[in-house]
Amino acid sequence: MKIFLTGASSGVGKACYQLLDQAHTIIAPTSKDFNLGNFADIDSLDLSDVDCVINCAGVNPGSYQGWQNNQWQKQQHQVDVNFTGALLLVKQYARQRSQGQFVYMTSSNIDDPIAHNIFYTAAKYALRYSIDTVRKECPDIVFTEICPGKIKTNMLKQNYQDTKTAEQIEQIYAQGPTLTAEEVAEMIVLSINRRLDHITILPHSTGQK
Repeated sequence: MKIFLTGASSGVGKACYQLLDQAHTIIAPTSKDFNLGNFADIDSLDLSDVDCVINCAGVNPGSYQGWQNNQWQKQQHQVDVNFTGALLLVKQYARQRSQGQFVYMTSSNIDDPIAHNIFYTAAKYALRYSIDTVRKECPDIVFTEICPGKIKTNMLKQNYQDTKTAEQIEQIYAQGPTLTAEEVAEMIVLSINRRLDHITILPHSTGQK
C-alpha cells in the first residue's frame, strides 16, 4: 500500500511511520517540504496513486494564554492547518481518487470544550462536520476519524512556546491521564487494516492523579 503521511517528524505521525514503514511505501514529507498552512503546497500534490492519506499534522501555538490573549496570527495559523489545510487535502485526494482511505485526527475536546483551546477545537469540529458532508459525495472513499484524548507529545511544548521548561511540561502531563503517541498510532493502523470510519481513544484515569 502507498501511504501519504503528514506530521511524521514527531508525535503520532512519527509513531505511525515507525509502525507502517516496513510493510508499506510511505511518503512523509518534512514540514519544510510540505506545509498544510501553505495552500499552494496542497494544490500541487499528486495523490493519484496514493492508497491512503494519514493526516497527523496539527498546531496549537500560544493557546495557553487563553483565546482573548493569544495573538490572532497564531489563532489564524491554527485554523489554517487544523481545518482549512486539512480540508483542502481532503479535496485534493477526492479530486484525484475515486477509492481509497483518508485518516484524520480530531480531539475529544470537541465533546468536552476547554476555553483555552477554542480555535484549535473549533477547527477540529469544523473538520469533522465538513468530512461528514464529503462522505456523502464520495461513498467509495473511507474517511476515518481518529478522536483521541490528551496525548503526551510535543504539542504542549509547542503550545507554551518556551515559556515553560521541559520539567514543568512533564509536571503538567503528570496531573492527568494521557495517551502515548504509540497507542494512538496503533489505532490508526487498526483503522487502516479494518477500514473503519471512526475510533475514539481515551486514557483510563484509575491509579493516576
